[in-house]
Amino acid sequence: MPDIDKMYVIIRAKDKEAAKKRLKAEILDVELFKCMKDKYGKHYEAFMMSKLVPVVGNVSQTDLGMEQELAYAIKEDVHIIINSAAVTSFFPRYDEIIDINAMGPYNLMGLAKKCSKLKLFLHFSTIYVNLPRPGTITEETFSITDITERELPLNSINKSFVRFLPAVILENEMKLIADCKKTFADPALVAKELSELGLQRANKFGWPNTYTFVKALGEMIIDSVREDVPVVIMRPSIVEGTYKEPFPGWIEGFKGFEPLAISNGQGKLTGFIGTLDAILDVVPVDMVVNASLAAMAMHGVTRKADINIYHIASSVSNPLALQGCFEVYFYEHFKMWPCVDASGKPINVQNLKIITSMEEFDAHLLREATKSSTPSQMVEMRKFMERAKYMAKCYQPFTTYPYRFSMNNTERLWEFMSEDEKKKFEFDLKSIDWKHYIINVHIPGLRKHVMKEKCPSKL
Repeated sequence: MPDIDKMYVIIRAKDKEAAKKRLKAEILDVELFKCMKDKYGKHYEAFMMSKLVPVVGNVSQTDLGMEQELAYAIKEDVHIIINSAAVTSFFPRYDEIIDINAMGPYNLMGLAKKCSKLKLFLHFSTIYVNLPRPGTITEETFSITDITERELPLNSINKSFVRFLPAVILENEMKLIADCKKTFADPALVAKELSELGLQRANKFGWPNTYTFVKALGEMIIDSVREDVPVVIMRPSIVEGTYKEPFPGWIEGFKGFEPLAISNGQGKLTGFIGTLDAILDVVPVDMVVNASLAAMAMHGVTRKADINIYHIASSVSNPLALQGCFEVYFYEHFKMWPCVDASGKPINVQNLKIITSMEEFDAHLLREATKSSTPSQMVEMRKFMERAKYMAKCYQPFTTYPYRFSMNNTERLWEFMSEDEKKKFEFDLKSIDWKHYIINVHIPGLRKHVMKEKCPSKL
């Protein structure tokens, strides 16, 4: 951080003052940076603000919607562009996710090509942009014909036109969105139809949800318009709490598999959709960050006008069995450190057993709901049933399909680093003890930082 001169942070806000407030609330005041606070003490905020420049902008707009003078300064000043802006809901409104996850990369790359000192464009994607297929999935860019042949006959595609197809596809998707908005007048109905449209388009092209489809489209757009801009794309699997840095167990938000763990600990969820041989591909967020920093250092120096893909995934290098995580690790944690009910009594946790079909899962939820002894309990269980079904809809592709992702590029990056660099930027997924991480680090961190419990573990 001391070696970094300046970081422009693009923030959606109504004005500069609102952008500063968001920067303070979402970065400076976050517990994640307590180590920095301890280091700089009363000078912490001044130090951070000397490095971070809040910029009012929106990635869905040309030049990110920035003031012209500031946009010019950035084009003359910036060496690296990092795109982490994303809608991460699986089934959002199609217009909203297209704006951020597809138009965002397009507009950022447009800015990148105007930056006179640019060394690298780094884009955060997801490993699940890869379509489900047998065998081990390698770190490769997409062939645009993978998507177009589902919409157009392959022999109808002019080969010289292939490079421009992502933009054509994006234009077509935006037209479908506009047509949908014209068809319906009621805002609630428009929102519903746009959500369904996104899922329909994703399924048509082979993706299980809108999020992974549009992230894949974003990657294709970057590759098709980048020209000679050096690009690194980081594809992490399911990102969870920190393993070690800046301290173990930090996590923000209730995403990933956190709702399953907490629902199990609270005695609400005793089974979930999956297969007995499935691998739960998760990675700690600090290892994702460290791998990204290493990739930036590597390719920011070489400045070769190519595109490099890095998988950050554990399914091949250090697999975590879904059954072991759900049925054993969750149970062992909550058995040692149980959640408590409204009266303060410890909740008796049950193993979260694997259920192999949606029909059986629905029947299981109904059986559990009928165990409720009072009408109010029944109402609550009915509400939870709907939430559980939604969770199953979200997670089924990841708990039932045997994905395996290679990390050849990432492992080569690790081997290229010196021993001192490996200590400073650790991302060796083979070193993770999953039992220790789930029981003693991840779930305690979730309960402490998200649930705001006083978890009795030693975290």
